[in-house]
Amino acid sequence: MAQYTLNDSQIVITTLKHYENMNGLRVDSDNSKHVEERTILLPISPSDLMFDESSDAQTLKLMNYGELPVNINRKLAKWSVSSFFPKRNNKAYYKNGRDYSNSIWKYTFDLSSGREDPYTFYCATLLEWKNKQIPLVFMFNTWGNYYNCQITSFKYGRKDGIGNVYYDLQFQEYKKLNLENGEKGVTDYPSNIYYPDEGESIQDMAKKIYGNSEYYKTIMNLNNLTSPSIKAGVGYKIK
Repeated sequence: MAQYTLNDSQIVITTLKHYENMNGLRVDSDNSKHVEERTILLPISPSDLMFDESSDAQTLKLMNYGELPVNINRKLAKWSVSSFFPKRNNKAYYKNGRDYSNSIWKYTFDLSSGREDPYTFYCATLLEWKNKQIPLVFMFNTWGNYYNCQITSFKYGRKDGIGNVYYDLQFQEYKKLNLENGEKGVTDYPSNIYYPDEGESIQDMAKKIYGNSEYYKTIMNLNNLTSPSIKAGVGYKIK
């Protein structure tokens, strides 16, 4: 995974798809780009950032012995970020008798350009990433590590009369299952034929039938499909 130079107070989030094709790090300030091509620098660095790296411990209870550890599997990492998106004020302001009509006022600890709107840029982008379950890359420099992740919860709103937008973001680590070449999906679905619903993609179909969207190639091979496009109401072989 490529590493970019960040200072210890910067947290940058972008989509995994965009990250894999990036040629240098550039943060965005508006929503003119497609949502999967945007890069966000959190404007106000959170005061703390704690990661939950838990494991699922399985034990076996033995008579006259007690519990015996059998297996410990690492769970997906989880973490949360709480801070605020500052209100943008492009109106003229005065300091020491001088007119700063063409300047943008912002907090001295604001890491952004000062032009990003808290609702139409930050909240809109994060909500779309969450609702579409888009895999992301969470970049920070604390110990030189990045996380692939997805947003599991996004709470936001106002707490004062200034117009700042306070938020709480919760993330969960994202892992992609890499299947061996030629590996086929196995299913106990009661029928050999599946009829996709309106709006259902071949990846959705594979996840429902085989438990993982990566098995969509199994469906393509069984039905001699040359492209991953499918039609609602049409029967497709799944075994």
